[in-house]
Amino acid sequence: HCELKAKYDEKTEKWVDPVMIEIAGRLAGGRKAIMAEETVPGWHPFEAVIDAHCGFPVKMPPSFSPSKRAVQTYVPSDKNGILKSVQGDNFERLPTYHASSMLRKIGDKVERSTSLMTFAAFVWLVGDVDEVKRDAMRAREEFKVEVE
Repeated sequence: HCELKAKYDEKTEKWVDPVMIEIAGRLAGGRKAIMAEETVPGWHPFEAVIDAHCGFPVKMPPSFSPSKRAVQTYVPSDKNGILKSVQGDNFERLPTYHASSMLRKIGDKVERSTSLMTFAAFVWLVGDVDEVKRDAMRAREEFKVEVE
């Protein structure tokens, strides 16, 4: 959802001077657009949406071939209980780190991960294929929870 305000120019018969009023707090497609921008040189999906809605030509990259790999890594909890402590949640240490989200905090009930909503964290990685694979394994293997 995006609200824009613009003036209609009678001479040119076009909308001009667009101003963004509001943009929803949730991205369409989750982080897919953000990760596409990180991996496809010259692609700016948010600018393209605004340009398209304003009637401007969308600037397309010469190629949509990704130059990097993007991966969303699901980091599991291996225990049931009340979360007492976490080790290995400093995902910024990973060379291909892009972003992360901890889904549980100290004091929360955690379950051994069996579905999307029982994972303890998500980590987004961007880089060369082998580097991303290495960091995805490290994010999962080095993440430890202690429960009571």
